[in-house]
Amino acid sequence: MGKKRKTRQQKIILQLKRKLAAQKAKETFLPSNKEIRQEVISYRSLTQPQKNLPEKKQENIAFSYDPKLVKKDLLKTFILASAIIGFQLVLYLKLR
Repeated sequence: MGKKRKTRQQKIILQLKRKLAAQKAKETFLPSNKEIRQEVISYRSLTQPQKNLPEKKQENIAFSYDPKLVKKDLLKTFILASAIIGFQLVLYLKLR
């Protein structure tokens, strides 16, 4: 004798239960947007001086990372790739 199959209705009920459990899990672990905004506002009020200073003009930043670091990383990648390709060429020429 085999195992009893679940009916379509039972499958739908189980699926809805899983969705409900997932929603409840999200609600318990993730704070709401209002709570996040309040925390950010309270943090800003603690870290920024209370004086109303004139706002500085924001600069247009073209890079999200320091260009020197990007250049360094690209150079490392180029050297490593060149070494690997050179090693493969040496093996290819010796084994030919």
